Amino acid sequence: MKPMNSFHRKVLAAAACLVPMSGFAADAGDDLSYGYVEVDYINLDVDQPGESNAFDGDFDNGGGYGISASLPITEQFFVFGDWTETESDFGFVDSQNFFIPGNVDVKRLNLGGGFAMPMSSGADLVLRAAYSDLDFNSFNFGATSSNRFRDLDDDPSDGWMADVAWRAQWTQAIEGSLGVRYTDIEAADNISFIGNVLFELSPNWGINLQVDAGDELITYGAGVRMTF
Repeated sequence: MKPMNSFHRKVLAAAACLVPMSGFAADAGDDLSYGYVEVDYINLDVDQPGESNAFDGDFDNGGGYGISASLPITEQFFVFGDWTETESDFGFVDSQNFFIPGNVDVKRLNLGGGFAMPMSSGADLVLRAAYSDLDFNSFNFGATSSNRFRDLDDDPSDGWMADVAWRAQWTQAIEGSLGVRYTDIEAADNISFIGNVLFELSPNWGINLQVDAGDELITYGAGVRMTF
C-alpha cells in the first residue's frame, strides 16, 4: 500500500475542519445561553473523485465523535473548546491512479472565544475565533511531541478558524442558527456554511442536530447538550 498523499490529507483535513464545532448553546427561555457541554456523533459525506458533488455516492463515508464546551465570561463574551476525532472509511484510486487508503484518524483541538451581539428579543449575531491544531493518527500539541507553548510557532498543522452566525430562539423549545465559517490551516483552507437546530427537552437538556457544508465534504452531527 502506498503512503497517504496530499489529496487524501486534504480530504481528511477538510473532514476535521468542517466537523461542526461547538454550535451555540441555548436554554428553554427567550434568553440565549452560552454555557454548555455537548457530546456528538459525527457522520461524513465526502466528495470522492468521480462524484459531481458531495451529495453523490454513499451518505456514510466515515465518522467519529466530538466533545465541546462553552463558558460565558460576561453577558456577551464567552470562551469555548472542542475536541474531535474522525476517520474516513473509504479507500479508492484517484484521478492519477494513486491508491488512497482509508481508516486514517484525524484529531483536532480548538480553543477560542466569541462575542454575542443582541439584535432583537431572542436573536443574536455571534462572532467566534479560535486557535486550531490538527494532526493525523497521533495528536501532538504543536510541531513535536513537546507540549511547550513556544513549539506552536513551528507547527505546520495548526492555524485558526473564525465564523459568524445568526442565532435565534424560534419557539419556546426550539432554537437554531445559520452562518458561515472560514478555516485557515496549512493542510486545509476551507469556507463552509454552518447551521443547527436545538430541540430543548428541558431548561438544561436538549438534542442538537447540525450540518456543516463545504466544497468537498458535508458533515452531519447529532448530540446531547447540557446547558447551564
